[in-house]
Amino acid sequence: MFRKLLLAGVAFAGVLSGTADASSTPLLRLSLADTESDGQSIDPFYGKINPFYGKINPFYGKINPFYGKISPFWGDVTPFWGNIDPFEGTPDPFFGSVDPFWGNISPYATNPFWKTVLPYWQSAGPQWGTLNTTWSNLQAANATDYTQLAAQLNAFFAQSATFWGPQVQKATGQDFNDGFADAMFAKYGIDPNDPSSLANVSADTRSAFFLDWYDGLMSFTGVDHLDWWMPAVHWSPELSQIQGANPVVVGVLDATVNAGQADVNNLQFVGGYQLYVNDHGAAVASLIAGAQDGQGVMGVAPNSVIHLYNPFDATGTASWSDVASGISALAASGAHVVNASLGVPGTVLSPEWVDILSGSLLSNRSNSLVVVKAAGNEGVTQTANVPWLLTLQVPNNLILVGSVNPNNTISSFSNTPGESCFTLLGICLEQNKLKYRFIVAPGELMLVSDNHGGTIRLSGTSFAAPLVTGAVALLQARWPWLQQHAAETVQIILQSADDLGAPGVDPVYGYGMLDIQASQSPLNFNNLMVYQPTNYTGAPSINILPNWSAKSLKASALNAGQLKLWQNSKAYVVAFETIGLTYRDFEIPLSSLLVGKNQSVNGNSNPFQSYLYQEMIDWANGRSSLGFNAQSMQVERNGWSLNFTATQSTQEEIDSGKGPFQSDFVATNRDAGLAFRFGQGNAAHAFFGDGALSLHSDFDPASGGVDPILGLASGGAYAKGSITVVRGLDLSFGVTQKSDDHEYIDPTFGPQQTMPLATYRATASVAGAAYKIADGLKLNASYTQFDEGDGLLGAQGGGAFDLAGGSKTDATTVGLDGSLGGGWSLSGSATSAHTSAQSFGQSLLTLTKGGLDSTAWELAANKLGIFGALDSVRLSLAQPLHVDNGALQYQSIQVVDRDTGALAPVSQTWSVGGYREYRLEAVYDAPVLDGLGSVEGFAMADSNAPTRTGTQTPLALTAGARFNLRF
Repeated sequence: MFRKLLLAGVAFAGVLSGTADASSTPLLRLSLADTESDGQSIDPFYGKINPFYGKINPFYGKINPFYGKISPFWGDVTPFWGNIDPFEGTPDPFFGSVDPFWGNISPYATNPFWKTVLPYWQSAGPQWGTLNTTWSNLQAANATDYTQLAAQLNAFFAQSATFWGPQVQKATGQDFNDGFADAMFAKYGIDPNDPSSLANVSADTRSAFFLDWYDGLMSFTGVDHLDWWMPAVHWSPELSQIQGANPVVVGVLDATVNAGQADVNNLQFVGGYQLYVNDHGAAVASLIAGAQDGQGVMGVAPNSVIHLYNPFDATGTASWSDVASGISALAASGAHVVNASLGVPGTVLSPEWVDILSGSLLSNRSNSLVVVKAAGNEGVTQTANVPWLLTLQVPNNLILVGSVNPNNTISSFSNTPGESCFTLLGICLEQNKLKYRFIVAPGELMLVSDNHGGTIRLSGTSFAAPLVTGAVALLQARWPWLQQHAAETVQIILQSADDLGAPGVDPVYGYGMLDIQASQSPLNFNNLMVYQPTNYTGAPSINILPNWSAKSLKASALNAGQLKLWQNSKAYVVAFETIGLTYRDFEIPLSSLLVGKNQSVNGNSNPFQSYLYQEMIDWANGRSSLGFNAQSMQVERNGWSLNFTATQSTQEEIDSGKGPFQSDFVATNRDAGLAFRFGQGNAAHAFFGDGALSLHSDFDPASGGVDPILGLASGGAYAKGSITVVRGLDLSFGVTQKSDDHEYIDPTFGPQQTMPLATYRATASVAGAAYKIADGLKLNASYTQFDEGDGLLGAQGGGAFDLAGGSKTDATTVGLDGSLGGGWSLSGSATSAHTSAQSFGQSLLTLTKGGLDSTAWELAANKLGIFGALDSVRLSLAQPLHVDNGALQYQSIQVVDRDTGALAPVSQTWSVGGYREYRLEAVYDAPVLDGLGSVEGFAMADSNAPTRTGTQTPLALTAGARFNLRF
């Protein structure tokens, strides 16, 4: 006789949608608290309700469709466990990482009704809580007069009719009562017009009624349902489209689904019993592959093809042979992951699974089939070990899934693995314990398809497991070759989990909480590798000699101008992660302009993994702030004027490679017409910082337009000499160098994880002439030759993007300074530059023929004496350094066949030009305390300004003020 299996599924929360073909997007926000000592309690808004005291009957009443002790919903399942508050707590479907309005689903743009939905529920929730408390008090007092309560209920329902009536009319063609409310009242036995009927409505019925009222009304909003589990596991509709664009087959071992009633676009019955057992299979399938179609629920991997095998006979139970045949049939149909939300009461994994997984039907599929199994719903910790066959490897293609509530604590009903173990000859090795195959996921009050065209809320480990199965499906869709690497796939899911409970793998939570985005991301950015085509062997093998560790990308993120260069170039990096005997490739955009875009290689089009953009930036960066101070000294001796200034750099200047401090020494002999200047720091400003263009920011390539090429070489030692040739004509020659041998200190691990970065070296020589045309009017011109040892216009690559070999830039600058009288002065400057480079050493990058052409310019007007004799205002308009034309060529190894993982060289051309930025700035300065201090105010409008993440802002407005005090 075959031992019978029981569904690991769950208790019905009594929530069916009010309309069979409508959709809903719940505002439900759940927060669980401690269970009351007198039973399980629920508090949807406030007040105390006991909806499901003790053991739950999933279908209400005393319905027992199955004989004896056999129940498909085994265990003590409490779907409304704890103090549940749909409108408070952490789960918030309208905020966080879940965006229901992605792609073509955008009701906000066309439906102003949406703006008032959240405020409505924020008001209606507490109102219902007050009514429910009054209701409970009347029943506790055995009251007979419910007239006042009926009047309050009718007022509540009338408010719902006023708000939702137009939406119900639009969807059903009927008024609020005929199209929605009357059916709800009949379903739950509530008659607001008969006060005496209210005495018999139990607390659990009232709770189920209101959640059903909520879900039913939200079905008239016209968008897919959101639910609390989505932000809890870091899933979003966008992520599912990026990772799961290619359909994969997912096996579901569960009850038969009515045709077209699981909200799954592609569901096929592949075997087993075709008779109706219950609605469990539809609920599970909807969490895996619920469609993003504007109605119903959304699943983790909506593009998946669901193959369903029903092992349950007319009794609602399954034999072990049916289970084994079912999993085998699903694997034969093309599934490489199977969801099994079933099991034996009181166990996470019973010994019979040894025969299932190691039997003749499945033993040869251990490398190509992931089995995801629900842990069960009796709230017990497994203590019994599972004896394994000595000649067989303990299964590494198995994931066991428990349930957590919205507070990320284990559900009261969820079974846990404890320290139970796969034993060999009675011996338990630590790595063979079940907890090393265990993970948890949301499993309470899950909104799922009801198999009849609507939705229902269910709880149980049966509905935690499909979230894990969906995450596996996304992995197999993005990296199809993982379908042949079950063990590696399992490790990706487990190792990317968010640790809960005791640190590390523990007997309650196993590896912790499912994190879908983390599972689709590199497990460790530090382990990523970038391969160079010269070392490519031509085989889809991971045994290619790597050229660069992705650690070197940190240098790019730390260098000023690097991300802006990648931003304008629409650059990306293809990095590889080794997992066991296989690998994953990541197409990481280095430019926000690639977000939402696809990359086409060898006829295959794949979305860029835009969710990795900010992850990479955060991984690479970790900065602190430094203060600012200055010391100066001036001496007059023998006709020479000597001036020395030392200034501590700001953190921004340090990040730009200008060193921890700046110094300037100037020696001037006016009678001889000689001047010499030596120093450390901003050479461009020191050489030409006079007239209205006198701020350090004027010479910064990122903010100003005065000889930004010379600004790129500023930061190290500099020297300049000038001589007056004839009256009014000065000639000058200067040199400056920048040597930045910075190092990256990991912000998490500190100095013990210090990583030296490639030294950035640049030198510039500048020859200039200044001619005084007339009093108050001076013309100047300069020629700058800029040599970067391992860079391109200030951008320093790392590893695969190493710009070793550097580039050369020739720049010409012309300017004009004039005094207009009345305290006004005017200055202008314009620079034109050309950059050339043959190659960048062993880098994957080359500069295309013709090089780069870039420009910059700035105009500034200064007025002295606004409100007093010494205050001033400065207005400036600048175009910072902008590459007008030119491109980079990038060649690397990429996956060219998504089905096999085959690799080949791919060449891409990146345009370096981007948005042209303009900065309009006003600065006011007034001396105070007899010149010992100053008060400054500024305002700036910046068009096409790059943000911290590299995106472009059409217009950024900034204003501020500061007070300086000198000692």
